[in-house]
Amino acid sequence: MQLPERLTQETISAFCRDGFSHLFEGREQLTVDLSHVQCIDGAGVAFLWWLRMRCKKQGIACEFRHLSPSIEHQLAMFTQAHQSHLPMARQPSASYPVRVGERVCRMFRHLYEVIAYVGELLSHLATLFAGHFRWSECREAFYRAGVQAVPVVMMIGFLLGLILAFQSAIPLEMFGAEGFVGGLVGIALVRELGLIITAILMAGRTGSAFAAEIGTMKVNEELDALETMGLYPVRFLALPRVLAGTLALPLLSLFATLAGLVGGWLVMSILGFSLHYYLDQLTSFVALGDFVGSFVKAFAFGFAVSAVGCRCGLTAENDASGVGRATTSAVVTGIVFVAMLEGVFSILFYAMGW
Repeated sequence: MQLPERLTQETISAFCRDGFSHLFEGREQLTVDLSHVQCIDGAGVAFLWWLRMRCKKQGIACEFRHLSPSIEHQLAMFTQAHQSHLPMARQPSASYPVRVGERVCRMFRHLYEVIAYVGELLSHLATLFAGHFRWSECREAFYRAGVQAVPVVMMIGFLLGLILAFQSAIPLEMFGAEGFVGGLVGIALVRELGLIITAILMAGRTGSAFAAEIGTMKVNEELDALETMGLYPVRFLALPRVLAGTLALPLLSLFATLAGLVGGWLVMSILGFSLHYYLDQLTSFVALGDFVGSFVKAFAFGFAVSAVGCRCGLTAENDASGVGRATTSAVVTGIVFVAMLEGVFSILFYAMGW
């Protein structure tokens, strides 16, 4: 088979109109002479590759004669590019022990990364007193995480105290103990419910916002720009937000608790008890240690929720869906950490006699 001087798209189109069926009928070998080829383009290279693959498929030996080094190089590059786009063969599934080992390794690697992230946050706390901390960023984050959240936190706290008082008054009235509703509401709100509800609201409102903000910066390659300029993203972006969330949660939990106590007082007034009696019940059942323990937990919860939100943003994937997954992960992981810390503090306070 003699190929023309110009092996381009026009000549290949002419070959296609004439048909190729006669080239492969009754043959055991096909010899292609390229001695006259002076000009070749991508279509010509694809045509040579197709001839070779067609002969291989039909069991015909294909030989290219007088193949110049340049054409041979182009044909090799085309073959390599085509093979790189072929779907990879399915790898055999690993055995069960191998899969378990891989998951354990991933778990320990993730634990190492979390510990390294927390250590980096704590090490950068020294910048608070070195004059390099971004207080303006911290104030802005505190305003968005704390001040703007006060109305919704107080509304939820008020409704929580109202509902808790109403629901507890019904069974206590059966035993003639409805006068203890105020003490029950005070203990529940001060020790647990006011803080936990506030932490969950902060995880859904602030933790997700931190993850979305930093994740969007990562998509826009702003984090890469910070690293190029020699700035640490954890210190530059995460630390001001974590500090703002740590300081905001105790104050928000205080507002939520006070609003809940007001809701409890409203129910007590409906039941016919005076404000003086309600305050006397609170002072009898709620001690100063309850407020101190609640504030200690509030700082820990605020740090956990804010740190989780920032970490999810820093580890987000570089696309829109990655930012969405990071936001969801920030909320879910923040709530899980709040529940875990609550269990740890409950055991610790029980051992201390609180």
